[in-house]
Amino acid sequence: MKKVLFATTALVATAGVAAADVTVSGYAEMGLVGGDMMETNFHQDIEVTFTMSGTTDNGLSFGASVQLDEGGTAGAGTVTSDDQGYAVFISGNFGTLTMGDTDGALDWALTEAGNIGNPGSLADDETGHGGYNGSYGEGTSDGQVLRYDYSFGDFAFAVSMEQDTVGGGSATAAEAGDTNGNVALGLRYSTSAGGVDLSLGLGYQSTDFGSPNDQTVVGASVVASFMGGFSAGIQYSDWSDVGGVAGADNSHLGIGLGYSSGAISLHANYGEFDTGASGFGVAAAYDLGGGAGLHLGYGSTDGGADTWSLGLAMSF
Repeated sequence: MKKVLFATTALVATAGVAAADVTVSGYAEMGLVGGDMMETNFHQDIEVTFTMSGTTDNGLSFGASVQLDEGGTAGAGTVTSDDQGYAVFISGNFGTLTMGDTDGALDWALTEAGNIGNPGSLADDETGHGGYNGSYGEGTSDGQVLRYDYSFGDFAFAVSMEQDTVGGGSATAAEAGDTNGNVALGLRYSTSAGGVDLSLGLGYQSTDFGSPNDQTVVGASVVASFMGGFSAGIQYSDWSDVGGVAGADNSHLGIGLGYSSGAISLHANYGEFDTGASGFGVAAAYDLGGGAGLHLGYGSTDGGADTWSLGLAMSF
């Protein structure tokens, strides 16, 4: 495979404005995917990320990123091409303000079980099972999240909101114009004790779009990283008034484990919802060096389908 190197480009917009850097990075995948309810198929995916950053004369940092993704599974007859993500930020002594396709404050604060020592897989099988929970409702409206975060010492906190662009269209006449959008708070704390690095997260989110996606969520996570390449953690969230229905509650518990030694990385996670849905996932990778690696992923849903993927992932 031929590698194309994109040089960093300096752009000067106007006199007196500091130069901004534009860099290009990306990854590509090729391999096989399969499972209980699908034929084994070829899989390929390519993503390119454009990252732009700069600094103002008075020391403020600013930037933006755009992800372009194209990929698919030929045997399924689908090939997708879309803009996967975009975000704009400005940062200084006051903290960081980010707007776009970014995490809300609750998601920002918590570490998901599938992110604990996970090397990843081609088809994300280990985080695609029925017991996995990777989001808390942000993106329900137009997908544009505004988040402010600030760190001091071992602590960091964030607040976020997503404006209501669906309430007027899907709410009842009484609800239309009287919704609060998506508002969240998050807190992080990191420390070390006895050679163990601890990361704690706590958050709250209220979703009020006057739609079936309304809910209130409180969540927490604890992750410990040990010497020898081991890591472990737990993630819990409690969901109330789901769908905007008083008394309609749910909860989720996730556990994740990770291990890394030399070129080998291993991961496993298990999750279950109070409603009864549960499942587990595993992932393994072998680093070939130079940004390439062999990846294996497997996911199993209790009472549902199992999926797997195997192949080569390349980072540029």
